[in-house]
Amino acid sequence: MQHQQHLTRTTASVGVARHHLRAALADAGVGDPVAYDAQLVLTELVSNAVEHGHPDASGEIEVGWTIDPDRIVIDVRDAGPAPRIHPGRPTPDSTRGRGLLIVEDICSSWHVETDHGTRIVAELALQAA
Repeated sequence: MQHQQHLTRTTASVGVARHHLRAALADAGVGDPVAYDAQLVLTELVSNAVEHGHPDASGEIEVGWTIDPDRIVIDVRDAGPAPRIHPGRPTPDSTRGRGLLIVEDICSSWHVETDHGTRIVAELALQAA
């Protein structure tokens, strides 16, 4: 099952994307805790694109996912150049800066592509390796 959508670069798009993914995961029979983890990863990636990314000419970001029998691949893209993208260690009292650390911890793999804007692709395993 594959899904792709364009969303406006606003904070409301985080919830919209999560709602659509939750429905797709339910339709595919993906249960907790993997469904929860996938929604958390999507939330972090879309939040980062909204906060740090650049919209395309229409003011949108692109969000997508593929649900296969053995994995979920989440894909978030914006039109801007990639700043330094890697999980850093926030200070203990910081209330921000943990999104990519969460993605790294949950996902079996993730990477950044910067050929045409910034694209982050994250993969979650559905079965034990």
